[in-house]
Amino acid sequence: MENIKNFFYPKSICVVGASTKEKSIGYELLRTISNYGYKGIIYPVNPKADSVLGYKCYKSIEVIDGQIDLGIIVVPKQFAEESVDSLLAKNVKSIVLITAGFKEVGKEGEEVENRITKKVKDAGARLVGPNCMGVINTLESTKLNATFVAEKPETGGTGFLSQSGALGAAVLNSLRETDIKFAHFISVGNKADINENDLLHFWQSDDNIKTITTYLESFIDGENFVKPIITGEVTKPVIVLKAGKTSSGMKAASSHTGALSSRDQVVEAVLRQFGILRVNDINELFNTAKGFENFPFPKGNRVAIITNAGGPAILAVDSLEKENLILAEFSEETKNELKEVVNPEGSVMNPVDLLPGATAEVYRKVNEIVVQDPNVDSVISIFVQPVMVDPFEVVEAVYDINTDKPIMQIDMPLPEFWDDYRKFSKKKLPIFRNPEEPAEVISNMLYYSMAQEGLKDHREEYAEQFKMTGKGKFNFKPGFIPQEEIFSITSYYNIPIITQTLIKPDEIKNLNDDIYPVVLKGINHEVIHKSELDAVKLNIKTKEELIARADEIISNFNRFKFDVEQFLIQPYIEIKHEVLLGGFRDPSFGPIIMFGTGGKYVEVICDTAIRSAYMSDNDLDEIIEETVIGKILKGIRGEEGIDMNKLKRVIRSSSKMMIENENIIEFDLNPLIISKDNSIHAVDVRIKVG
Repeated sequence: MENIKNFFYPKSICVVGASTKEKSIGYELLRTISNYGYKGIIYPVNPKADSVLGYKCYKSIEVIDGQIDLGIIVVPKQFAEESVDSLLAKNVKSIVLITAGFKEVGKEGEEVENRITKKVKDAGARLVGPNCMGVINTLESTKLNATFVAEKPETGGTGFLSQSGALGAAVLNSLRETDIKFAHFISVGNKADINENDLLHFWQSDDNIKTITTYLESFIDGENFVKPIITGEVTKPVIVLKAGKTSSGMKAASSHTGALSSRDQVVEAVLRQFGILRVNDINELFNTAKGFENFPFPKGNRVAIITNAGGPAILAVDSLEKENLILAEFSEETKNELKEVVNPEGSVMNPVDLLPGATAEVYRKVNEIVVQDPNVDSVISIFVQPVMVDPFEVVEAVYDINTDKPIMQIDMPLPEFWDDYRKFSKKKLPIFRNPEEPAEVISNMLYYSMAQEGLKDHREEYAEQFKMTGKGKFNFKPGFIPQEEIFSITSYYNIPIITQTLIKPDEIKNLNDDIYPVVLKGINHEVIHKSELDAVKLNIKTKEELIARADEIISNFNRFKFDVEQFLIQPYIEIKHEVLLGGFRDPSFGPIIMFGTGGKYVEVICDTAIRSAYMSDNDLDEIIEETVIGKILKGIRGEEGIDMNKLKRVIRSSSKMMIENENIIEFDLNPLIISKDNSIHAVDVRIKVG
């Protein structure tokens, strides 16, 4: 933690590659540090200069006498490793490698990056980057802007991590337009060492940080990103903007479960499951952070809208429905009080229409009346500037109201308003520029507070499951587990596999006559989906029919150059429903469970839901209820529902199998049959070991 702290609170900085050449990164970065008002000692290093920007310049790192808390490297890439060596020899434990040209450009660069990372770790130091933009601490005690963006960010309570330097720069360049404020900013680049998981823990421990925000293109270790939030080690709001929604990061998988899943679907499901806010764009990211920092949490979804213009109010109302919020129903007492203040030609219904002439005093009184209504949880106050009313006075009057409910203002003034507001406002609370934004923020705040309550209720359940990770007793060889061994693991985990017999093709004539009706399936370890080779024959009632169907399967296999290694014979069950229950091991988020409609049309129907295998009872309910088949199983149109507890026990058992056996990379129960008597049978089980 101390080494991470030095990235934000260093008492001394060494800039390796400081330059006298204007517009170079080495010049601009040092100038930015100086102009922002850094309070510590600066050691520029350049073998060819005596001074840079008025600072004494050192020929090498070795000749610096004082302690260096933070080393920042901006030299060309061919000198980067040597600079790291020199800083480590000087016992510098915190290094920012801004230089690019490593893993992101190919194998040779990756080898150098790996070598540098190993040296840093062996020395007990920490590295930010390479290929990054630097760090910022806006707090008055430090005032550090160690980036090459010259903006002067204002102090707030947000920690912002960006995996993209360019996006970080774009955010910094827009500060005066967006009024984004933060305490810390860090660009992590290639994430060779320091990553989002490190910052999650550090910012939780730093009292200056109120909200944690991240722009990520990948999760280094998603499982350990969510675990501290689940367990309550990290309690501050975490907001994630994750890029790459449309690309499937998953390779073509050999199971239905894998084929139906995309990388983004995993990210979306796991973050939502554990109450981590995922937003859609940079605007929503920082608007939501502003909401957390500056407004009370809403206690419900009932919203009042106050406006002096119809169009923006309509857009705000539309956004309520989109965000699962509703227009509050005012009490008769509230409407009577509003009639005393609102222009008779306006409206005291929700939205309250004040008409363009409404003054700051009218806005203040109306907001005070509305926010006190017990049917109102939040207020959105909209002001479009007419010639006769000063927007500054309106905003200040409304934000002067003392309440434990959020009042969020949308202001549409002339451009000169914004400079006046920044300079002269007493509270400087956020003002939203678009009618849709406050509903988004209120919804996110409400979701977060409800999700946190849910997490608290289920922490013990999750903790017990975490203890079982990797405690499995099975050690199968890599590949698909042979059918004769599947029974041992499914029996151990109480997965209701149907009675089955495995025989060689030449043994089929020796079967007893009392086994019918049966299902016959052809088995070859290379054949993944048997139905594609017409290798599943149902409701066979006689030995003659069995032999004929077996010959058909052998013929079908031979057409595709396969042999029938074995036949699998199972009792025939009358099917009421077919469901899919599967799982796979995500490379970042670990064991994942999928549930949905099963059968041979599973990829076409695509009725599935996924969750992390670490599931509470509430998660079990949700993964079922999120699907169409789940609603059907509960019973519709007079049809009796199934015993949902039985189904949940099978899902729970399958999750436990994935959690305990880390070598299992995929499994499929497809179909998991619900029979006419509402019993559950796994009739086709595939388990793949890595």
